Order: sequence, then structure tokens, then C-alpha cells
Amino acid sequence: MRVLLGLFLIWFVTNFQPPAIAQDLDVTEIVAASEAFSGAQDLTTRNALFLALTAYDGDATVESVNAYVSLLLFDGAGDDNERLFASASAARTHFEPIADVIPKQYLEARFLAAVALFNMDQDAEAMVEMAHVEGRARAFTDRIGERPDWATYLKWNADAWGMAMGAYFRSADEDHPNPSEIQAILASYGEDLASRNADAARNLDENGLPFCSGRMIQRPSMRYPFGKAAKGFFGAVILQMDLDPDGQVLNPRVVASVPTDVFEEKSLRVVGKWKFRPADRDAVGVTCRLQRTNIIQPLTFQLR
Repeated sequence: MRVLLGLFLIWFVTNFQPPAIAQDLDVTEIVAASEAFSGAQDLTTRNALFLALTAYDGDATVESVNAYVSLLLFDGAGDDNERLFASASAARTHFEPIADVIPKQYLEARFLAAVALFNMDQDAEAMVEMAHVEGRARAFTDRIGERPDWATYLKWNADAWGMAMGAYFRSADEDHPNPSEIQAILASYGEDLASRNADAARNLDENGLPFCSGRMIQRPSMRYPFGKAAKGFFGAVILQMDLDPDGQVLNPRVVASVPTDVFEEKSLRVVGKWKFRPADRDAVGVTCRLQRTNIIQPLTFQLR
């Protein structure tokens, strides 16, 4: 089984001025290396910046955080997993003491380190790490109690990567964290309040009707795409979709996928033909409804 997930690049916000970060420490070498790297982004200037950052043992500063962000953008766009793992792991360690101040940068570094670890060694610890990223991202809310877009984006992508890793381990018949272990990690971060509140808001329509109970009729069935098996592909797709008043799937769209652009077309085409069957047809429009929005449908693809 070949590992062909590919790297997933998270785009960082590079220009920011977070509060409560030390400003007066000696980061002369980091600044100089950063300027050289900005002027000519290549492996020579990249390695010089990495050395300057790892030689620095002081607290995080705006300069050091921005330098790590630039470094991860460069490494994340490449195909060297060992290099990315080294820089993302160093960034995570550097960001950790101020993770509450820069949660986005911290979680993205942790995410990239987990991706690189898996692509590099197919280490089951990467799946554990990804669960921590997902749990922390889905539980994160800002000062007004809402989950920002970056946290939602990271939550779904961490979820997709975790599913894809599980698909690989099952296909290769290798030991890996079982679902109860992953759920325990997710639960340790508390409830997914943003999703729970959104679900509660959608529970009743304007007529006071709840969703009908029933099941999705998955016809045609989802089959492993022809030709992908020979290439060793495995992965996951998370779709969001709506149901019309008759229970027909509408507007399926990709929330996250690993690897990108491999299983998406097939997933959208097949799921778009599915239909929800109510447990009691006579109840539709009387005591319950079929029309729904923003339903999440996870799909995994693996070799058996």
C-alpha cells in the first residue's frame, strides 16, 4: 500500500500583532534570516531561517511567530515530509506557551506536523494528534462565543484526515486507535457547542415540524472509483447537503477531502442521487418534515 494522500497546505495569516507576546527579546538573527528568506525563498535561505529559529530559546515574539508562519508556508507547499515535520514540530513547541493567544497558528502547526508524520512514517500517533487538533478546533469559540471560520475549516479537514488515516490502517491491516479512543479524545475538549446550537436552531421549521425519522436510501451505492485502486489511493470526503420536501438530496458540496480532487467528483455524483426515506410516509407534512439543510455525510474510501 502506497501512501498517496499528499500534503494539505493550511494558509496562515502572516501579518498580525497579537497581544501579550514579548517584544524586547533579541531576535536579531531571526529578523535577518527572515529578511533574506523574504527576498529569495529557496532552500538555502529556508535552512538559514530554520537554524536561526531553532537556535533561539527565548519566548515567542511577533518576529519569531511570523518567521515560523513564513517557514511553514514554504515547507507546506513542498513535498518533503521530513522537512515539514521538523519545522511544524518546532513551530508547535514554540507556539505552545501562547497557544491561547494565537490558537490558529498553533493548531495549524500541529495539524501540519500530524500530516507530515503520517505521510512520512504512517505512524498511528499521527491519528491521535489529528484527533486533538479536531477536538480543539471544534470546541474553540472566540470572545463572543462563536466559532471563527478558520476553526470550522480546520475542524472539518482534521476530521477528514483522521478518517483517511483510519482507512489506510484498515486497508493495510495495521494497528491504530479504535473509534472509542478517538471519541474519548474529542470528548476531552468538551461539547461542540457551535454545532449543537446550530442543530437546535434548525430543529423546527416555521410550522413547528421536526425532522422525520427514517434512513437514507443509498442508491446507487458508493463504490470505490475504477482505476484508483491501481494507484494505491485511499481517503475520505466529507459532504454537506440539503434535502428537498420529498427527501431528495440537493446541492451536495465538499466540506473537506483527502486527498484533494481524487474522490470528490464521484462522491458528489453518487450522493446527489440519494433520497431520504421516512419511517412513516403518512407523517410527512403532518407531524414531521423531510426538508432539511446542511446535513453532513462522511465517506471513506479504502482497499479491502
